[in-house]
Amino acid sequence: MQVAALSSVSFGAEPDSTANARASRVSEMLDSLVTNTYFQDDRFSPGQRGGGSNSNYLPKEFIPQFSDSVYASRIAALARNSQFNLVYNEHVRGYIRVYAVDKRKFVSKVLGLTHIYFPLFDESFRKYGIPPEMKNLAIVESALNPTAVSRAGARGLWQFMSGTGKMYGLHSSSFVEDRYDPSKATVAASEHLRDLHDMFGDWFLALAAYNAGPGAVQRAIRKAGGARDYWEIWPYLPQETRGYVPAFIAVTYVMNYYREHNIRPAQPGYLYSETARVPVNQSLTFEQLNETLGVTMDDLKFLNPQYKAGLIPAPESRPNMMRLPKQYIRPFLEKERDIYAYKPEMVAEKARLYAMVREADRRDDVISSGRGRKVHVVRKRETLSSLARKYGCSVSQIIDWNNLKSSKLRSGQRLVVFKAGGDSSRSKASSRKLDRKKGKSKSKSFLDSGKKKGKKGGAVNKRKSSAKKSSGKGRHKK
Repeated sequence: MQVAALSSVSFGAEPDSTANARASRVSEMLDSLVTNTYFQDDRFSPGQRGGGSNSNYLPKEFIPQFSDSVYASRIAALARNSQFNLVYNEHVRGYIRVYAVDKRKFVSKVLGLTHIYFPLFDESFRKYGIPPEMKNLAIVESALNPTAVSRAGARGLWQFMSGTGKMYGLHSSSFVEDRYDPSKATVAASEHLRDLHDMFGDWFLALAAYNAGPGAVQRAIRKAGGARDYWEIWPYLPQETRGYVPAFIAVTYVMNYYREHNIRPAQPGYLYSETARVPVNQSLTFEQLNETLGVTMDDLKFLNPQYKAGLIPAPESRPNMMRLPKQYIRPFLEKERDIYAYKPEMVAEKARLYAMVREADRRDDVISSGRGRKVHVVRKRETLSSLARKYGCSVSQIIDWNNLKSSKLRSGQRLVVFKAGGDSSRSKASSRKLDRKKGKSKSKSFLDSGKKKGKKGGAVNKRKSSAKKSSGKGRHKK
């Protein structure tokens, strides 16, 4: 094994792959940890609350550098136990340089944040059959910043664009942003990744489609003569997507070998195991919780970033969920009625404004899409997600329209949906009947989203929420 101290000022002429990696969105997302209040240095500690020991670390100033053969052998070892075809090449090397050298201080914070978010990801991935390594994708997407926003408007841990978020039931308004909700967004990402894997039959192609859209990947496959290997279609993918999988491989490497790179996890204020969610049955403000329980406003904002205005709205069909440090769970449950009744003026005005916004959103949903009412009889194996894609609406809308208490559907169940009109809608509905198991497109509108070439980060916006018909043209980048 070859290892040496790395100087930050003399590394020789860097290859184009390293320069591209430094200029990529990866660096932008890592830098976002600097500007977010909750990720300031004073909110992290050098301790090992998540496990491990400091004894194996070298002096902080020492930055190890390894030979290509060492990187290749380590990644090959990871590949032997992975569903991903992990490889080492110059593109991967460039991103290893970013994570292990250029941005190592931020990576130390990301390592600490994994103790908050990775357990949540693991729970969802087990349910949806997603490989556990896929949780590293959230590091590429957002550096585990739950309120990360890209230049094109993608938001949250999983960087959903607004249209894609709506396809998977993520509601967005000036009061509530479900893309910021770690739990809801992780479920949506799990469903989206599963759908993409069903379409392409390969996890690297699913990753590429998550970034550039299924249509872009399909075109790259055609240009590569039908090849379905990521590295064979690589030259035909959008520029940013060419670095997307290499960045994922580099993150997977660093998450497993950060000790060898002398990167020490900086521990955040809370671990996932030290928090829990509780249902909220009436409108409630952060101020009420702060003044009655003593939970700091910063903690409430960090643990519940989806409530942008500090209001947890009254539930419509099911309780809204709130995450609290565990030491406040019992006091909340014991004093719940008193907390709701405390200074009602705190919540009344916010609740009134929220109701106005919610009603306007519902009217816009109906007016903007020219919907016609339809009764759908649920068939075997159909889900809320598949029906949302079929009718061009969101899961939350189907729940609202039918006042559903559960997301589980039963064969023969009758649901009211509002289907978009027009010939193009009929052709889209017809194309959705294609067999998913054959790796073909389930939805023309789903595939056409890839025609919006590239995007700087996560899931592609499959359709504009305000458009009556998807034109399949234009670029939607994160």
